[in-house]
Parts: sequence; structure tokens; C-alpha cells
Amino acid sequence: MTLIAPNHIEGQTGRLLTQESAEDQGADSGKYLVKAGQVIYSKIRPQLNKATVAPSDCLCSADMYALSFRDGVDTRYAVYYILARPFHTFASVLSARVKMPKVNREELGDAPWLVPPLDEQRAIVDYLDRETCQIDTLIAEQKRLVEMLKERRQAMIDHAFAESSQRIQLRRFIEFLTSGSRGWGDYYADTGDVFVRIANLPRGSLSLGGDVQRVSLPSTVYEGQRTKLKVGDLLFSITAYVGSVAVVDQEWVDSYVSQHVALCRIDRSALDSKFTGYFMLSTEGQDQLSQGAFGGTKVQLALDDIQALRVPAPPLDKQRQIAEHLDRETSRIDILIAESERLVELSQERRTALITAAVTGQIDVRQEG
Repeated sequence: MTLIAPNHIEGQTGRLLTQESAEDQGADSGKYLVKAGQVIYSKIRPQLNKATVAPSDCLCSADMYALSFRDGVDTRYAVYYILARPFHTFASVLSARVKMPKVNREELGDAPWLVPPLDEQRAIVDYLDRETCQIDTLIAEQKRLVEMLKERRQAMIDHAFAESSQRIQLRRFIEFLTSGSRGWGDYYADTGDVFVRIANLPRGSLSLGGDVQRVSLPSTVYEGQRTKLKVGDLLFSITAYVGSVAVVDQEWVDSYVSQHVALCRIDRSALDSKFTGYFMLSTEGQDQLSQGAFGGTKVQLALDDIQALRVPAPPLDKQRQIAEHLDRETSRIDILIAESERLVELSQERRTALITAAVTGQIDVRQEG
């Protein structure tokens, strides 16, 4: 029997329904028994915009509701209505009123519904099936393009290090290696020094970014001075998203790092920071980081694992040449990826707007046919 979970459902962002759940049906293992034709709806924020019609009897996870509708409601129309903005807004408000970020099952039954005659519901469904199919095709094409561009980017990085070259342990080039101080969450503030967290490390490039967290340190705190960043420092994620690597530029100088980030300062007269960073993004480099992370009982890197990394060390001018080449070429690919991802985002927004307009009567689907 198929198991349905929120991530398996495509979606965008009077009491008319009844609800059935695992508790009602005596199911175990936190799974719901769903009948063919019922609407499966994700109850967990931020996945409140995911719904589908069960194609057959199946199981779904405890993060879902199985919804049955009264006579006069086409279940396909119900799915589109759930995906529209008014219902999503209503569900989001409900999810914020309970301790856990999820929709309250009892209150969900009081959701506001606009239910036109059954023949009009079906006309709306037919119209939206046609229009969203075209949009979904465009989205799928752009997502495939993004994946192809990412593969091309990875192949380019791998090719730059494909030449046979001796690998030397990184410890030979390390001048200073540490992880951040613990307990600095107590010092979070709106103003103060920048505090680099794992979220600031990129997933596939070398530039720090993301939301900036600041810390205001008491005058008695000196221990963190060892973790102040300098230009060219290498940063490694060591407790989550293992494989994320960054090279510090001028914008992030004098920031501090969290306990989940390792700061590696290398001898830049022998090893170029960007060259080394790009190598760690190669398949060979990522494999080394993964092997170190899974070597113990938890997925994490120790400082000894970073020291043991084996990196190429050709002449410095060759290293810089490779780093500059990868900077230039990966930037071009990144622009194309960003453009495609933006097109996907705009298409998804258009999809939601179209569904909302159709189910709320803002467009007459009979004239659009």
C-alpha cells in the first residue's frame, strides 16, 4: 500500500467537510488509512499549500489529514480551493494559534468555502486542469534546466582538479584551526558584531551570505577573540550541512563564528584559499568531508578530520589561475541558474493567482474556454 507524505504532494501556495484520521480508524504506527477519492491535505506549516486526491486506497503520514466532503462538492474542486490564497491564509492563521505549527483539525471544519453549483465547479476544474498543466510543464522544464546547469557546474569544478597531482594533508598548511565559542545565543542582539552561523555558509559556492545575526558581547567576554575572521580564512560546516565551505572576503572580516563552524587559517604563501575551497567543492573533496562526517556515532566533523583532508598543492600561480577560471565560469552558470529559479518562482506565483481567481469567481471560466 502506498505511503503518502507532504513532500510527495505537488502544490502551491457553512461546514462542508468531514474528517477521518488515524485516531478515528484505529490505525497504528502514526499512519492514516485513506480511501480512494479522499482529499489528502498537509496540516503542518509551512506545507499548508499541499493537497491532492488519493488515487487509490493508501496510507499517509501523520502529518496529513484525510478529508471527505459532503454531496455537492467535487473533490477536484476542493483541492484547487485548498490551494487558493484565501484558504491558505485561513489555515496559516489557525496554525499560529496552537502550540505546534499545524492546523487544528476541529477548527479546519469551519473554514470558509465558496461553493458554486456542481456544473460550475466542474467547469472551473476543467479550466484549471488545462491552464495549470501548461504552467506545470514550464516549471518542470525550468527545474530540469537548473539540474543540468548544476551538473555542468560540478563537472567543471571536477575537471579543474582532474589532472594527476599529489595530495597532501591540509595539516601541513594550517596556521590556525578552531571552532566557535559555545553559548553565544545569550548574546544575540539587533546591533553589534556579526556572528557567522551554518546558515551563512553556502551550499555549493564559496561566498558567505544569508541573514546576518549580530551579538553584543559583555566586556568580560574575551574568549571569542580567537574566532575573529580574517580575509582568506576557510570555513567548514562541522555539525550540519557537512560539505558546506566558504572563503572569507573583506565584507565578513572581524566577524565571529559559531560552535558549529570551523575556522581554518592556512599559509597563503603555499596554498591559495579559493583554490582549496573549490577543491573541497569537487566530488573528491566532498567525498572526503562525507567520510570524515560519518566516521563516528554522529554526523559531524572533528577538527582532526579537517587536518586530515588531503588537498592538491601545485605551484601557487597555477592554483590562482585555476581559482580565477572557476570564479569566472561558475559565476556565469550561477546567473543562468538564478534566472531559471526566478522563472520557476514567478510561474508558481502565477499558478496560485490563477487558481485563486478561478475559485473565487474573479474570472468567468466559461468565457475562457
